[in-house]
Amino acid sequence: MRVRVLGPPTILGVPAGQHLRPQALEFLVYLIVQGGTAHQDEVLDDLLPEPPHRLATQRLHTYTYNLRQVFRSVGGSVACLQLKRHRYTLNRDAFDVDLWTMRDAVTAAKRVTEPVPNVAALHHAVTTYCGPLAANTGYPWLARHQEAVAREFVAAAITLTEALTEQLAEARTVLELAVHQHPDDELLATAAAAIRDRES
Repeated sequence: MRVRVLGPPTILGVPAGQHLRPQALEFLVYLIVQGGTAHQDEVLDDLLPEPPHRLATQRLHTYTYNLRQVFRSVGGSVACLQLKRHRYTLNRDAFDVDLWTMRDAVTAAKRVTEPVPNVAALHHAVTTYCGPLAANTGYPWLARHQEAVAREFVAAAITLTEALTEQLAEARTVLELAVHQHPDDELLATAAAAIRDRES
């Protein structure tokens, strides 16, 4: 199941006749941001804070049912999302999620000291990022998560350019990509200026 949340969120491969509720997609994005699992009370507090608890729970069940229908139509299984003891959990093995790919690559880069695999992991993290988390959605709970993911991306991009000390052209390309995503970021602007100074 391929899901993209960096940039506008989408589930790839949903058949044309299969309806995906916007609120169900928001619920999926929320679970992905939480690493694939969240307690029902957390979900209700963040996604459905206004309705009475009973009504909010009913709506959440509706979104869960809709997601399971979509998962069945795309991947042939409803086991992708489970509810047990009031905790919703995605089967991470059933998903290909760009945010998880980026974060896994960042973690891999931190675990290796050899230059080649380190650069490769950082490069994978940077190129996976295709825009701000859940761009253009305006989810009320999103802002702090969006900022955190952006910081992870910027840190990975800058670390990658620092590792490319002998490849200035490639370092410049990485920074141009990062600046395109976050043109107002001061850390990226400083790194870009440092690259220009080294080239002059």
